[in-house]
Amino acid sequence: MMKDSKVLSFDLCGTLNECKVYNSMWYEVIPEMYAELKGISTEEAKKELIKAYNQLGPNRLEWYLPSYWINKFGLNYQKFLKKCKNIRISVPSNLNKLKAKYRLILSTNVSKEVLEFSLFNSVFDQIYSSVEMGYPKKDERFWKEVIKNENIQPYELIHFGDDYVYDYLIPSSLGARTKLSNVNNLGFNVFYMIGIRL
Repeated sequence: MMKDSKVLSFDLCGTLNECKVYNSMWYEVIPEMYAELKGISTEEAKKELIKAYNQLGPNRLEWYLPSYWINKFGLNYQKFLKKCKNIRISVPSNLNKLKAKYRLILSTNVSKEVLEFSLFNSVFDQIYSSVEMGYPKKDERFWKEVIKNENIQPYELIHFGDDYVYDYLIPSSLGARTKLSNVNNLGFNVFYMIGIRL
């Protein structure tokens, strides 16, 4: 599987770590702030916000931006940042061992705004965020741009992710190689998945 490969691409949420890290922003921090602003219970606030989240939907890139929701609900962004100061997003340390042989990139729907909370320790050579690129990962233009920017042929890219459409169907339709993981395999042994020994 690794023959001719130059770039290893990784999804983040649900692949390298748990989505609950991000969900705490949308389903805990923002509802708590909204409840305080409106003088209602956190549960009531959460119901209102979830309805708003669902109405917009994850196909809209704004969905991935905390600042969009903070502005929409009339909340204070600096207060939001303060409440999120203990949120830290990390990735498996064994990825560092791959840097000697491969270029490592992150291909994610997570916005760079959220990635500010990350502890990647410079493990990735490049981060591709759908919000900044203007296309969700299920849009083939996202993957075409990644391949173009990396200056590689599609078959030279191997992408690891957990979503059948976003991480498998679309990139593989363009000629990239893909490998699906799942949330039950978080912190997966990446070397086992790509079939090499270091």
